[in-house]
Amino acid sequence: MLNQNKIAASSRGWMSDHGLRRSFFSGKVCAGCGELRVETYYRHPFPMLAPLAKGHWLLSDCSCVKKERSRERAKQQNLLIRTDRRDPLPLGLREHTFQTFNVTAMNRTSYDACRSFAKRFPNVPQGRGILLMGPSGTGKTHLACAIANMLKDNYSVSFACLPILLEKMRTSNVNLDELLSADLLILDDIGSERETPWTTERLLLIVDGRLTNLKPTVFTSNYELHDFEARVGMRVASRIIGHNLHQFLRGSDWRLYRDGRKQY
Repeated sequence: MLNQNKIAASSRGWMSDHGLRRSFFSGKVCAGCGELRVETYYRHPFPMLAPLAKGHWLLSDCSCVKKERSRERAKQQNLLIRTDRRDPLPLGLREHTFQTFNVTAMNRTSYDACRSFAKRFPNVPQGRGILLMGPSGTGKTHLACAIANMLKDNYSVSFACLPILLEKMRTSNVNLDELLSADLLILDDIGSERETPWTTERLLLIVDGRLTNLKPTVFTSNYELHDFEARVGMRVASRIIGHNLHQFLRGSDWRLYRDGRKQY
C-alpha cells in the first residue's frame, strides 16, 4: 500500500491534480532579465465542462513582471489618493490662504486662532470648530477658506454658502451625506437667511449631524452674538455657540479698497 502511494505521488497526473510543478526546471526564460519563469499547472477548483481544460499553466513572476506590477500598483494608488477629488472651494475662493491674508492689529487674534486650528486639526477635541463673526468684508470667509486650503490635501473638506444651499434644498433633493461626513465643513454666511421653521429644521439636520459625529465645522456670520440667536433661532444658536470657538473680526471692508485706495 505504501509503495502504491509513492508511485501515485510521483506520477504526473497526481502532481497536476495537486497543483505541483511538473519539473522544477521547465518554463520560459525572460528576455528582459534572463530569469527562468517556472511553469506550474493548477486545476480549476470546480468541475469544468468536457470541452474545457481541467486547469491551466501559470508562469512564475520574474524581476521584470514584479517591477511592472509595482509600477501599476503605485499608479493606481496615486489615482485613489488625489486625482479623483474635486477642489471643495468655489473658483473665486481658491486663492484665499493664510499667506494672502492681510493681517492687521484688528484681526491678528482671529488669524492666529484659525491658523492654530488648522495646524492642530487632527487633535481637535469633540468636533469643536470655529464661529467667525463680524461685519462684511473683514476677512471671515478668507480665513475659513485658508483653513480649507491648508487641510484639503489630507482631509475631506466641503464648502457651502448657506443661503444658496437652502435655496437648492427648497427646489430640489440635496444629498447631505457629503456635508455630514466631511472631515471639515465650511458653512459660509449663516444668519443671512430669513429664519422660518423650515430653515431651522434644515439647519438642525446639518449642525446636529456633525456634532453627533464629532465633525468640526467652521461657520461665518455677519452678525454678533447678541443678534445671532434672532437670525438662526434659539436651538441652532445654542448648539453653534456652545460647541465652537468664537472669533470677532473688526476693520474696514476690504472689498471697498484696491491697491490701498478706496473704490466708489
